[in-house]
Amino acid sequence: MQFRRSGSSTVAINIAPLVDVVFLLVIFFAVSTTFLETAGLELTLPTSSSSADSVPQEITVGLSSDGRLSLDGQPLAEDRLASDLRQRLDGMEKKLVLLRADEETPHGVVVRIMDLAREAGATGLTIAARRDAD
Repeated sequence: MQFRRSGSSTVAINIAPLVDVVFLLVIFFAVSTTFLETAGLELTLPTSSSSADSVPQEITVGLSSDGRLSLDGQPLAEDRLASDLRQRLDGMEKKLVLLRADEETPHGVVVRIMDLAREAGATGLTIAARRDAD
């Protein structure tokens, strides 16, 4: 006696729940990931074709090609820069410094002023540039 099978049943794995679980894991890890903050000053380097239109509240340090310094438009000696910057940065929520250096200023002088700003407590440094006239 032969028994007949009633219809052919195929075995299939439903992967829809697996896809749902994978997407939930991706979302979980994307939301819970923390990003490390790098040490040092944050530099916002301008491009040659554009510059920022709006400037956040920050302290401006001017540096001429012959080494003269100004702090928010007032002339200042280099040996007083760190102490005056520290005093002004203490009262600020975001400790940002805008460095406006002449293009003829030697690189070593610019780096020395950047180091003074870091020692004074600046957490952000923006180097100003002018927009290209295309």
